Amino acid sequence: MSGRRRRRAPRLLALAAALVAAGTGCASGAAEGIERPVERVLVVSLPYTDWATVEDADMPVLEDLVDHSAIADVTTRIGRRSATSTDAYLTLGAGTRAVAPAVDTAVAVEPEETYGGLPAGEFLARRLGEVPEGIAYLGIGAAIDANESSPFGAEVGLLGDRLAEAGVHRAVVANADAVEGFVSVDPPPEGAYARGAATVLMGSDGTVPDGAVGRSLLADDPRAAFGWRLDHGKVLDAFDQAWDRDGRVVALVEASDLGRVAAYGRLASASQRRALREQALADADALLGALLERVDPEQDAVIVLSPVSSSPSALGLVALRAPGVDGGLLQSATTRRDGYVQLADVAPTVLELLGEPVPDEMEGRPFQVGTRDVGDRTAHLVEAAEAAAFRDDTLPLAITGITALLVVLALAVRFRRRLPPRARRLLPPLVYGALGIVPASFLVGQVGAARANLPAQAVVVVVVATLVAVAADRAEAWRPGSGPLVAVGAIVGLIGVDLLIGAPLQLNTLFGYSVAVAGRFTGVGNLAFALFGSATIVLAGLLADRLGERGVRLAVAVMAAVVVVEGLPMLGADVGGVLSMVPAFGLTALVLWGRPVGWREVAGLAVGTLAVLLVFALVDAARPAEVQTHLARFADHVLSGRWDTLTKSLGRRWQASLGGAELAGWATIGTAMATAGAYAALVAAGRMGPGATRPLRHRPTIAAAAGLGALAVVGLVANDSSVAVPLTMLIVVGPAVMLRVLAEDPAVPAVAAPPGGGR
Repeated sequence: MSGRRRRRAPRLLALAAALVAAGTGCASGAAEGIERPVERVLVVSLPYTDWATVEDADMPVLEDLVDHSAIADVTTRIGRRSATSTDAYLTLGAGTRAVAPAVDTAVAVEPEETYGGLPAGEFLARRLGEVPEGIAYLGIGAAIDANESSPFGAEVGLLGDRLAEAGVHRAVVANADAVEGFVSVDPPPEGAYARGAATVLMGSDGTVPDGAVGRSLLADDPRAAFGWRLDHGKVLDAFDQAWDRDGRVVALVEASDLGRVAAYGRLASASQRRALREQALADADALLGALLERVDPEQDAVIVLSPVSSSPSALGLVALRAPGVDGGLLQSATTRRDGYVQLADVAPTVLELLGEPVPDEMEGRPFQVGTRDVGDRTAHLVEAAEAAAFRDDTLPLAITGITALLVVLALAVRFRRRLPPRARRLLPPLVYGALGIVPASFLVGQVGAARANLPAQAVVVVVVATLVAVAADRAEAWRPGSGPLVAVGAIVGLIGVDLLIGAPLQLNTLFGYSVAVAGRFTGVGNLAFALFGSATIVLAGLLADRLGERGVRLAVAVMAAVVVVEGLPMLGADVGGVLSMVPAFGLTALVLWGRPVGWREVAGLAVGTLAVLLVFALVDAARPAEVQTHLARFADHVLSGRWDTLTKSLGRRWQASLGGAELAGWATIGTAMATAGAYAALVAAGRMGPGATRPLRHRPTIAAAAGLGALAVVGLVANDSSVAVPLTMLIVVGPAVMLRVLAEDPAVPAVAAPPGGGR
């Protein structure tokens, strides 16, 4: 036996090496960084704009800029909700997802303005301790407090602080104030101020040294939203004052009329909304043209972006023109998918453009230029955004349909004795088909005609699920016990292969991820993780059940391979998945091997989980900096002895999953009590414990149940999708249990009873 184990070790190492090589080849790509540092960076904000808008509108300046820029969709969500404009701007300035405070949300003032009927300088002196020369954000204290207690832990004003330390001048020019009659009211009503753009370049003291955000930027226009529009002459004067100076400069200019029109939309008719929107887009394009005339394309960089989207399921746009950047799609190490970046990636990009280091506190990573040969890039991005919106809109209906199907199947299995023999014969194929829905839901995304067509998707899913059912049923007829292996193995195999080739099946599919939601762009999403992990555990139990000791060894190898695919930074890079799978798979393996599980084994699994995660982090840290993920930062924190990083990350995931620290705490207590209660009930029933009179004897079933329980509990903690992880697992676990019940019923001869029940 020991000789065979020694011979198998090189094979497993070779398999791991092959996985690493395959992952490196498929994920590293040809992404390019910025050619050289620039002197100045202009950021132009076009709120509530996406690529579909650009295609439909008349914006010749932006279209020309796009021809000489790398472009992408930018996600505009913070957690599970769409970002408000101030959420988005705070995120841009922190390099990490941030949330706006509840008070003085978007109130930024210049010292010479009045606020509340008093000189703004008096408020600033009380709020900040001094009266700054530039722009001051009154909500800075509340913003810092809100983000310290949020699940994301953003350091507000971090970009501004880093630019100030590097001697880079900062300026913001923006005013999207929006309330009828605001000019004549002081203090203005709540929500009148819309100057959150100032937070992008403010420091942690809440100030921006240059620019303008006051009412002086507005001109009366009875045809415009709220009766005002930006005075482009004054905007350009304020910009020129900051831009035309010696040294390095970062300036942000907001086409604020777009935000004002969005706020006014609820007050206007549909036709008037369109007219106001068209005029605001034309004005924004003209302003962009005037700004670009002041920029040297050989020395300066330009970022045009939309920090907030036009609808909850929409994406914003981003374009980068810089020396050495001419065409292509943008990506970043946080997305690792061509054509997609996040709001948090903007701050690191600005720093890299200037040749400055990116602080570890920023979760975002700099833009890179990925694929260049994609034909019509804007059309490609519009199509992807439409697919994402379709997936999000149809998700509730699809989940409801699958749930209803599983409930009907469960009732049919429960009352199978009342069914006629022919109907009972159909039960196993129907259950196989239910499992086949999972791979079908991923494959349908590759059928172009069905990407955004619900009836067509339903047809494709039914066809693929039927093929899986037929294959499993034929396998069962050929060799009893093989049917469940085929059906469950199809799930594990498809997701595993998908990850090895770059996860194309995950994008905008039912159990994958929507780029509009912005939780993940490559690797495995939380729903797919739940299916992947639970199917792997069920498959491990089936292998051990059918093949005995040889099956146990094969099951352990399969689980190890899945962890590698899930955790390698160039493949899955799924921290939550590794944190959940390693203990769950380890527990499954221990039970399959017949090892008793005590506190020592639990501690060993915990240490082993951290060790595996650290190995993946070290692999990531050994890669080029421009492609490193968050795992590399984890390795740096661990090697530096900053272990609190992991605990904080888990705590934030736990809070984000359950909506707050207090609820998370009660959920933890409730989970522990439920686990203890379940164990006590099994002991009382004589099924577990030293005095068990009817002990559970079927080891594969016990192993699978233990592993699935651990995966559900740890997955709930380590991921931020609330109860979606354990509930999604039921899509695999439910049919697996049904097949187990049918296998033990002689009245259903189509599924053979599993051998070795006493093992």
